[in-house]
Amino acid sequence: MKEAKIEIEGLLFQNHTKIFSNTINNAVNTLMLSDEQIDAELAPKLDELIANYADNISKLYLDNHKFKIENFLDSHFKNQKAIVENSKESFEAFILYINACVIVYDKIVESINGKEVNLTRKLNLLLYGLVLRRAQEIADLLIDGYIDGAMIIWRSMYENSISMLVLASENNIELSQRFYDHSIRNSKRKITCYNENFEALKFKPLPESTQINVEDQQNKMIAKYGKEFLKNDYGWADILFKGKANFKLLEEKIEMNKYRPYYVLCSEQIHSNFNGFNSYMERNKIILPRLLKQEIDLKSFIDPMQFTISILHEVNNYILWEYSVKEEQNTNLLFLKRIFEKMLNTFDEKGSS
Repeated sequence: MKEAKIEIEGLLFQNHTKIFSNTINNAVNTLMLSDEQIDAELAPKLDELIANYADNISKLYLDNHKFKIENFLDSHFKNQKAIVENSKESFEAFILYINACVIVYDKIVESINGKEVNLTRKLNLLLYGLVLRRAQEIADLLIDGYIDGAMIIWRSMYENSISMLVLASENNIELSQRFYDHSIRNSKRKITCYNENFEALKFKPLPESTQINVEDQQNKMIAKYGKEFLKNDYGWADILFKGKANFKLLEEKIEMNKYRPYYVLCSEQIHSNFNGFNSYMERNKIILPRLLKQEIDLKSFIDPMQFTISILHEVNNYILWEYSVKEEQNTNLLFLKRIFEKMLNTFDEKGSS
């Protein structure tokens, strides 16, 4: 049996139907129209009148809404402050670690400015910067109370960290060049997808030269590396394995597969599936209002915080070894390790208080 449709009056506009009815009745009374005149003159134009009414009322509400961005920001910043204050020590250590990484990154960038560096170093520095950007985004989302959003970004941070650590550990210019060249695969996919949909989106077509250039680059890559090179997302790393490369193999190669359970958990927040609602359940029921509520309890922040810093620390083992002077290597890494430990201790302290 088909379920009855749920219709809610006043979903966006209060008294929408009542105002329209009153407007029509007033017009009928003012013009003193008879029933025959209503049927002959007004009824055929009813659809047009409804459309005009919808157009006018939507414009009226848009021009006279009471939403104030200043009030929204005041409430937003108040919520952020409440979330941070509730777990102040944890947030302080978490952001201190990220900020220390940003200082390292800025100094590296400054030191190589104007210098010739090989492709592997360039790519690793680019990926390190992107990993730090993702960490900053995670911090912002946690301050906003959006744990699932932080998990989505963590997945991106982790994937870029794996690529970086593979390139760093192999330290092979050929592999780095393959990583760089492999980007043509996604460039071709983007153009193909755009060309299939730009008319439906009412966008302008791409210049023909753009597609020709990308196809030319793709053909050059196939001629250089073979057809298999562009057949999967990690074709650039095929030379490291007997068969086709995949993300799981890359994780295992650099002994990062211990993080896979959290990676899989984060994937539930990206791909549509019922498990993505687990955070909003209580006694096997989904609490609908909770879907739009921000998290505030520290227990919700522990995993994204500790897994973010764990990955950063793995990456920093390479970065600090590569860029620290020998006398400072151990001290630099120890400092970051102690920040990490301080953050982990705040979890224990809060839990036992």
